[in-house]
Amino acid sequence: MTSLWRRFFTWKFHFYELLLPALRGLGPARFDAIVCALGTASTYVRPGRRARLRAAVAAADAALDLDADLNGRRRLDWTGLAANAARFTARDYALDLPDDREVLGRFDVEGYDAFREEQTRGKGVLLVGSHLGAHIAGIHWLFRNDLPIRALVQRPKHVSTILERKFDATDEPYPQRDFFLRKDLTPAVAVERTLQARSALRDGMIVYLNGDIVWEGSNTRNCRLLGRDHQFLAIWTELAALTRSPVYFVFCTHRPGGRFALEFQRFGQTRSGEQARALGAYLSQLEAQVAAAPAEAVAYLTWPCYTTGTPTPTPPKKIPAAHHRLASAVARRVGKGSGIAGSIIAGSIMA
Repeated sequence: MTSLWRRFFTWKFHFYELLLPALRGLGPARFDAIVCALGTASTYVRPGRRARLRAAVAAADAALDLDADLNGRRRLDWTGLAANAARFTARDYALDLPDDREVLGRFDVEGYDAFREEQTRGKGVLLVGSHLGAHIAGIHWLFRNDLPIRALVQRPKHVSTILERKFDATDEPYPQRDFFLRKDLTPAVAVERTLQARSALRDGMIVYLNGDIVWEGSNTRNCRLLGRDHQFLAIWTELAALTRSPVYFVFCTHRPGGRFALEFQRFGQTRSGEQARALGAYLSQLEAQVAAAPAEAVAYLTWPCYTTGTPTPTPPKKIPAAHHRLASAVARRVGKGSGIAGSIIAGSIMA
């Protein structure tokens, strides 16, 4: 049986290759409404799904003390979480259209002017994202605007063809394909990624990382999110302290009718010794975003790494001693004691 034939019998083939492209032709409002309806309907054919969502809602209520709105309605129920889970799964497929103006016009953007003004002054900027809500749509907006941006994350799967083309472009400095992380990075390649990120920042580019990665290993810091303590990977805080680049937090969430809200929040610079404060500030803002729109927190309320504590890391591969010596030597070029290279090796699981 060929690989294509096997894919035909998976739900992902029918969802991403057939259903979503067909829905896209109906316009953003209908696309969004049908995807949300499918999310709710899917709970009736997946045993235990509604019970798990109800448990997630109860956990959110306990962590955030969610109150009813002014009309007495619950701010979060399992149907809202189910609908947003389907939106989350649909990624940026609704934006896979040729008209830039039409696509970018679906975003209500806040804080971008200050962000862009600082970046155009020749300063590299660290942009710290998350897995909240429409995070892939947010990345789509950033790349679709042709900003000088590179994402130091694992390459997202099941994204629009337009975003795939942006990722694969090779006609610009620092090609994006050379920034993507993988679980099997060797120490030498991990150090190369670190050096590229530092060089890109010094050349005035934007480097995007996720700040909400739960991990065990080097360069992690213990912080609380939604009532649970986790070890969070802190690569971005180390890179911020090393380069003294200004830091912005970015959050993207869904709005009715197939629209999106994209918010840039300036944090400022981070000095050596202030990394814990920076991570704490980021997670506080992330928790505030969840409290404002709890149905957007699909990842934080349903993914085991967030709901059951820190995950067990994949056993490390045996690395030749020569590679260890190479990594140590090049890491010294990145910054003495920074620990960033080792962090990328340990934490290249960002999605």
